[in-house]
Amino acid sequence: MALYNKDEQFQEFVAGLNRPNIVPVRCDLASPSEVAALVREHGTEWPSCLYFAGKVDIPWSVREPKSDLLANTVPVLNLLEAVRVDKLVYFSSGAVYDGMAGEVSPGAALAPTLPYAISKLSSEHYIEFHHQRRQSVGKYLNVRFFGAYGPYEAPHKIYTRLVRTFALERRDHYTIYGDGSNLIDAMYVDDAIDAIERMLSGDHWNRTLNLAGGKPVRVEDLVQAVAATLGIPSVRIDKQSVANERNEFWGAVRQTEELFGFHPKVDLAEGICRFRRFLMG
Repeated sequence: MALYNKDEQFQEFVAGLNRPNIVPVRCDLASPSEVAALVREHGTEWPSCLYFAGKVDIPWSVREPKSDLLANTVPVLNLLEAVRVDKLVYFSSGAVYDGMAGEVSPGAALAPTLPYAISKLSSEHYIEFHHQRRQSVGKYLNVRFFGAYGPYEAPHKIYTRLVRTFALERRDHYTIYGDGSNLIDAMYVDDAIDAIERMLSGDHWNRTLNLAGGKPVRVEDLVQAVAATLGIPSVRIDKQSVANERNEFWGAVRQTEELFGFHPKVDLAEGICRFRRFLMG
């Protein structure tokens, strides 16, 4: 079963996979009534659950912190109040390290002030609550994900915008918010899938870990690197306003490597070329 909410193309995507064992089910996890209808039809005992749902919009979360909480934490609670899960992998965010600098590990003392980060960290704690006190979650992993890019990425995401700007529109300039020093450490989506498969089949549970590419890069340098890969040797970067977040940290990945043997295989240049081929059809 694969849940979705508003993306009407999701059913077409699942049909195109030719995997009859995957059933797309529409459900707004923010709605208790829809969650109740979901479990009436599909049951309350789930052998495993990969939880990716959420709204990633940092500027919006700053403008609407209550709405961000309702979009990112309440749905987790709605689901966990309704089902029992043997294995739960919750995709949190590296944003929970908001305010820190340098290499960051899961054991760090966190005190984020960014609303989106607060929502994701709160969700982590609620999962631990349902594991320890409610005992409705048998095993869990809280995965602090630093992002992936590639096919089916949301159009507003930076990698999609970069590939469209330099490969499709052939422009030699790009606008970023802030001074360009924020760090980004996303991986190609195929590597993210490999990591998920390793986690689900592994024997290391009931912990929090980072999932990052291991090669953090400044946003300004990312723009230059993607432009060069796509045949734009010189690009002008225009800087506007101030970024809503300050990412001066990168995720420690040794734990994930040691526990699951995971190492990203697709470097930036190869990932961007694959993504270009997908977007250009």
